[in-house]
This record gives sequence, C-alpha cells and structure tokens, in this order.
Amino acid sequence: MKSRKLFTISLILFLAIGSTASAQLRFGIRGEVGINKASLNKDLYAVENMNAFKVGPTVEFMLPVLGLGVDGSLLYSNEKMNVSAVNAQGTKTLIEEISSHSIDIPVNLKYKMGIISPLKVFIAAGPYANFQVGSNGFKYEALKDKVEAKKFEAGINLGLGAEVINRIAIGFNYRMKLTDDYSVNQPEFKDILNNKKGIWSLTAAVYF
Repeated sequence: MKSRKLFTISLILFLAIGSTASAQLRFGIRGEVGINKASLNKDLYAVENMNAFKVGPTVEFMLPVLGLGVDGSLLYSNEKMNVSAVNAQGTKTLIEEISSHSIDIPVNLKYKMGIISPLKVFIAAGPYANFQVGSNGFKYEALKDKVEAKKFEAGINLGLGAEVINRIAIGFNYRMKLTDDYSVNQPEFKDILNNKKGIWSLTAAVYF
C-alpha cells in the first residue's frame, strides 16, 4: 500500500517537473477592436458609438502537459464616443467627440485544449487595469465643469478563442467594468457616462 502511494506521489512529481521543464514562454503582438457600439440615452443627453481599439506586446507562459498557463499584455488603448444633446422631440445634436488614450494591462489565467492538429481552443479569465494617459476632455459648456475623466479603471476579462499553427490566436473577449470612468456631480450624467454593461471585442494575437 505504501509503495503504491509512493509511486503515485512520484508520478505526480515527475509530471509536474516535466511540465515545468517543457513550459513554453513566448512573446507576440496583440490587437483588440470593440464590436458592440453602445448607445445610451438619459434625459437630455445621449452617448453613442462607444468603441475602442487596442494594440501592443503580449507574453504567454504555458504548461503543455496540463494545458494551463497565464498571459499578459501591455496595450495602447484609444477609446472614442460621441455625446449628443436631445431635445423635447427626441432629436439628437452632436456636441462632443471624445477620444481618450490609455495603457491597458490585462492578465489572464488560460486553459488550452487541442482539437485536431493544428487547431487548439482556449478559454481565459482574469483582471485588467487601465491607466489614462491623455484625453481631449469635455469642452461643451454644460459638461466641462461637471464631468472629469478618471485616471484609473479596473475590471474582469472573460475570453474564448482558437489558435492555429501555434502562432495565430483569434477570439472574443467580454469585459466587465468594476469602476467608474468619470467623476460627475449630476445624476443625469452618471448613468450614461459610467456604463457598466459588458463590452464585447474581437481579439487577435500573433506569436513569434
């Protein structure tokens, strides 16, 4: 009985050591494009065409035997939205075109599974942090003294995708924000500018 337990423990250690020894560390370039252009209306204002584009280096560390690993990216992010005024008849008039620039850092736990060579599927989940480095701000008189962009955003990413020829990965990402994007001092601005609905994006990565 003891010898069986010893054999089991030895086998587990062997697999763990073997997995670590054959671990794969690789680098690449990742891009991300928002695919749901949210449109939000609240009383006298509307926020439309909220979208984002991200690009930057990425790194992945995998344990092939277990199919588990982590990935992380350092992405330049350009986010845009249009702000419109809405009159009593429901007509919208564009008053602002907002563009912000930030550094986006997602870190995910990843699981891969081979289907048929050379195709693998993967799922990923983890936190992200976003640090704003620039914005054209609000210039419209009714908004500029009541709205201030926050410098930090955080939330959770959920991803699903496929990898081919061990080099190209394409997938979908669902992002849930856990913080507000803007500090506001009027209720009508809070809901439309701090949208907490999930954001979908298409992702692609090329590994070297």
